Amino acid sequence: MHPKLRRCFEFGQLANIFFLLFAFCAAVYYWSIEKNGLVLVPLEICAYTIETIGFVFMLLSLLNFHRIVRQRYLMKLAMLVYLITEIVIMILDFNADRISWYESGSMALNIGHSVFSGIVCFTYLALEPKNTYLEIALIVAEIIILAGMFGVVFHLHVYVTLFANSIAYVVFFGILRFLLWQERIMVDCHGDRARETKFNSSFFD
Repeated sequence: MHPKLRRCFEFGQLANIFFLLFAFCAAVYYWSIEKNGLVLVPLEICAYTIETIGFVFMLLSLLNFHRIVRQRYLMKLAMLVYLITEIVIMILDFNADRISWYESGSMALNIGHSVFSGIVCFTYLALEPKNTYLEIALIVAEIIILAGMFGVVFHLHVYVTLFANSIAYVVFFGILRFLLWQERIMVDCHGDRARETKFNSSFFD
């Protein structure tokens, strides 16, 4: 297995840890506006800086997957689309006061974001289909991701689904790193050497 494969999951986990921090900052920011009518500009700057760092790590994870892992084109494409979608949502929310048709607390956006994220996460099954450990990790991640759509019930912002996604991927990538360390999951990588088995016999000695 490629010695740098773990880096893909490490970067992915770091990205989602930063997204967790961003979601927390966003929650405090909106709470301040709704309860006290106070706009905390430094907190807003800090939140988007943290999210940008998360996107950088997410991009590094994607680039390493493309460079290291063989094939899995659907998974790689889904990762790229997910990255672009999250950036678009960030840009729209950053300009929400100028865009009349965008509503970060809409039911369609929250449910659509959760379902879309769940589909993207499911494509990671391509790493090693029929691996029971990977399937269990995916089930856990999918449950957490889809639970995020319940934020609609309380008319919460789309950051609730982002928060759920981040928790799911932190857990998921953490499990994958453990499985790699235990060698319970094998992923085809560029540069892997084929295993050779030699048989010796003393029959003709």
